[in-house]
Amino acid sequence: MLEGVGDILKYILIFFASGFKFMVGVGMSIGMRLSFWEQFLTTTMGGIAGVIFFTYVGDTLRQWIARRRGRPVTGVSSQKWAYFWQRYGLWGVSFLTPPILSPPIGTAIALAFGSPRHVIVIRMSIAMLVWGLFFAGAWDWIKRALL
Repeated sequence: MLEGVGDILKYILIFFASGFKFMVGVGMSIGMRLSFWEQFLTTTMGGIAGVIFFTYVGDTLRQWIARRRGRPVTGVSSQKWAYFWQRYGLWGVSFLTPPILSPPIGTAIALAFGSPRHVIVIRMSIAMLVWGLFFAGAWDWIKRALL
């Protein structure tokens, strides 16, 4: 599994990529031909770490960026997101976060609608686990079918 510093660096890159954009981490893990468990663990743990980071540090980071740009911090004002939130709530945003949104965007939406931080982390972690299993399993199945 681990054969040197290059392998460790590979896992670290996938981990951090998954924390910012889950699907980029999945793509990287496929491109690097990771095994089922390597892909599942690096992408899922990275996605969960991203959710935790942006849930607890995201507001501070957002305010810092806004001050540097000279713009005020604004919330989620889209009517589409308000409709989506009313219809599907935190579970809907949680399950859209890994494949479509990203941990920073998904957590920002959940925080903007007033979800408790610990509930965001739990539900988005569940979604990361489900999508991580799905993508690692799908890639493993495709590899086996082609070889």
